[in-house]
Amino acid sequence: MKGVRIQAVVRELNNEKIDIVHWSPDAEIYIKRAMAPVTPLLVMVDEEAKTATAVVPDDQIQFAIGRRGQNIRLASQLAGYQIEPIKESEYLAPEELSISEVDELDENVRNLLIEAGYESAESVLDAGEEKLLQIEGLDEETVRRILEVVSTYYEETDAPEGEKTDHEASGEVSPPAAEGESDKDHEGRTQTAGSEV
Repeated sequence: MKGVRIQAVVRELNNEKIDIVHWSPDAEIYIKRAMAPVTPLLVMVDEEAKTATAVVPDDQIQFAIGRRGQNIRLASQLAGYQIEPIKESEYLAPEELSISEVDELDENVRNLLIEAGYESAESVLDAGEEKLLQIEGLDEETVRRILEVVSTYYEETDAPEGEKTDHEASGEVSPPAAEGESDKDHEGRTQTAGSEV
């Protein structure tokens, strides 16, 4: 009769439910089996750190974690890896773009934005022109150019090959020069106050 051994063990454990997990030498496969009935879409394993990230459908995240974290804790113990479950929507969400990575903005402009608390490109767009104008050292023209450059990172990026996107062709945005003061740009040309940034 099938399952005789399992039934004997269940009786010894006062009818406690038992799940059978088929072992595999492949950590990714074994972790997926250990997390059943949840079905991870993707498992990323770090062999050295003995950790794993399991991407699960959003509607299964609660089952993956379990009450007070019991399910994921048991799966981690069984697999021998510290498993971190994350929602599919979080995994697929685009990474936040740091304002320090927007090369089209002059370093001084980036520093002014970061010092004012705008560390990501998204936060700059959310702030809008009115709030950015409150930052000392930025004038209206510079703020508009900042918003123009940053917004291009969130537009369609499938421009024809060899064709520059707006932010690649727009040039670097610098803070406004002091009145009557001139200074040279990166190509050795002289800019004066009131010229384009």
